[in-house]
Formats: sequence, C-alpha cells, structure tokens
Amino acid sequence: MAKRDQKLLCLIVLVAVLVRLGALGLRLSQLEHSAFEFGEIAKNVAAGRGFAWDFSGRYEFGPTAFMAPFYPGLLALYYLLFGYNLTGMAALQALVLGVVVWGLGYVGMALSGRRVGLLAASIFALYPEAVFMPQKFVAEPWLLLWQMLFVIVGIQYLREGRVSHILIAGLIAGLAWLTKESAPLYVVIFVVWIGLQQGWSRKLLRHGVLLAVITAAVIAPWTARNYAVFGQFIPVRTNFWVNVWRGNHAGATGTPRGADRRAIEYSLDSSYAARINPQLRGDEIHREQVYKQFALEFIRQQPGQYIALCLRRLLYFWTFDPTHPLARNPLYWAPWFVLIGLAALGAYAALSRWRVYSLYFLLILATTTAYGLTMVLPRYRIPLLPGLTLLAAEGISFLVSAWSPAKRVRMN
Repeated sequence: MAKRDQKLLCLIVLVAVLVRLGALGLRLSQLEHSAFEFGEIAKNVAAGRGFAWDFSGRYEFGPTAFMAPFYPGLLALYYLLFGYNLTGMAALQALVLGVVVWGLGYVGMALSGRRVGLLAASIFALYPEAVFMPQKFVAEPWLLLWQMLFVIVGIQYLREGRVSHILIAGLIAGLAWLTKESAPLYVVIFVVWIGLQQGWSRKLLRHGVLLAVITAAVIAPWTARNYAVFGQFIPVRTNFWVNVWRGNHAGATGTPRGADRRAIEYSLDSSYAARINPQLRGDEIHREQVYKQFALEFIRQQPGQYIALCLRRLLYFWTFDPTHPLARNPLYWAPWFVLIGLAALGAYAALSRWRVYSLYFLLILATTTAYGLTMVLPRYRIPLLPGLTLLAAEGISFLVSAWSPAKRVRMN
C-alpha cells in the first residue's frame, strides 16, 4: 500500500471513529444500558456467580451455555473495571469498528485495487447502521473484527503460503467461534476460497486440517467446561433448537417476535402456550429437547407452512423485518436497499473475478440458507456487511468508470 493511500485510509478511519463517537455523544442520554442476555450473564460472572443465568426470572438460576462466551466474558471484565455504565463499552466498540474500516480498505485494495479499497472504507465509515452499531451491546461488532482479521491473514496466506498464517487464522477462527456460533463456516469457506484461486493440492488439504485443529483447540476449554457442567458435548452454546422453534411453530412469523412485535414467547396462542409451557420445566438441556420436539413436529406436520415461513424469512432477511421495532424508520431500512442495490451491481461488474470474491459469495449463500431455514433477525446479516460493502464499492467504481469523460468520448 502506497504511503499516500495509507494516509488517506487512516484519515477515513479517523473520520469513522469520530462520527461514531459523535453519534454516541448525541444519544448519550438515550443510550440503552442493556446488553440483553449477554449483560445479564456478564453481571453474574462479575459478581462471582459464574457463567450462569435465570433467563430473566423465567427459570431456576444455574449454569448456562445459552450464549457464546466471548462477549459476556468481555462485558464481565468491563463491569469489574468500570462498573455497570456501558458508555465506555460503546466507545470501545467505536474503536473496534474503526479497525474494521481499516480492514475493509486493506482488503479492497488487495482484492481489487486502490479505488475499491478507499470506497469500501468510506462507505462503511458513514453507513448509518454501522455508525450506530457501537451503541448496541451484542457480539456482532466483535465478530466483524475477527472476520476482517481472518480475511487479512487469508490474503497473506495467498501471497506467501506460510504455516504461520494458518496458525494465526486458526486462532482468529476459534475466537470468532467463541463469539458467534456461525463462525465454523469460516474454516470451510477459507479452504474453498484458497482452493478456487490457487487450485487444490495436498498442501492445502494439510493446511485445511491444521486450520480446523487449531480452531477446535481454541474452543476446547469451553467445550470441556460445557461437558463437565451438562454432561453432553456442546461445542459452544445450546440454543440452536430454541431459535429453530421461535421461527417455526403454529403462529410463527419466522422471527423471534410475533405480529404484535412482542417476544414470541409472549405472543403465543393461549392453547399452544398451555401445551408447551408445562413441558419447559427442568434444566437447559431438557428445554432444548422440548423445543426440538415441537419444532420438528411442526415441520413434519405442516411442511407447506414451513416452506412459506422459509420464503418469508428470505424476504425479511434481504428487505426488512416488519416485526422489528425500527421497521417503520426510513433511516433503518432505506440505506440497506441502497447498499444491496450497489452490491448487486458490483457483483455483476466483478463477475469475471468471481473467485476473488468467492469467500464473500459463499458467506452470503451459507448465511442466507442457515437463517432462511431457522429464524431471522436483522442483526444476523451484520456479518455480511463487509462483503456487501466491498461489492458496493465495486458497483460505484463501475459507475464511475462507465460515466467517466474518457468513456463518453469513446461512446461518441
């Protein structure tokens, strides 16, 4: 990267961080000092009660594996150091997203060139959802950090092919898995991405196995903890079937909320609630099995309705979720449509170089499929923002090239 480009990229990063801190300052009195399940578990960890939770008073207090451990653990450390005011965590997350902006610039330049890199960094720096993201206390901003570092290491591996890059990538993938349960996809997609660009070889196979082993080794202590506590093999978290059920039962909307925008547990038909609620006594593992039973029962008995819910989820995932509290706010959904429109154009423009972007194409496909079959939330598409931003930058670059003065002269 040329020095001039380094300076421009650092300037974009500085603007990105200042914009996020400015947005935080403007909303400081309205800042939501709730970190949802993450925060409740973190408070128990900070208080010395362990990684435990009572599900907001619904069940008996006890050890949990309901959430991946990284973000609750980070929050617990923050609470111990600074108390229960989350303003500092929001500021820290603004800095983390500044690193993501830098990563997008680096990756864009490496994959496509100077213009795309600087455009991608600029788009993400000012994209409204990304500007306000530090004020939401969920794991996704940190997953974006791991994803960007993972791709950067992948680019270095493409250039040099060193085992050290695989070791670092495995460490990052493990941290990502401890942050979000969907992260194991990164390992598979990484190997396919390298294979599509450099060809398949025994070396790649060996390195792919090593990558998987290192990733598994990173999460192994947490997996061992889960086995010791619950007596079952739980790699990271337990709530897969809870979410499948939330999106798939009689009266479901495909999201974790009902048509009245309340949590689905409080929007159930009274007769259905009377049927399932008495069975939800017992520990976390038992409840997971109950939700599995009810979800699969619905899918087997109502396959047509299940398919309809899958199609609805795909629509919600790529447009907007009408059950979300912010669904009617244009600032929430309008920039998203602009972004995916530009990304679609960029995907077309980069079609001849599809292998370069295959990591992101595969991530988009896998994520869409997984959540389309289970349950959707708008924040579940946050991990797709880097890829969509890079493709949107390709789209803008295509438009600039198409309508440049030189192009118009040639057309005339």
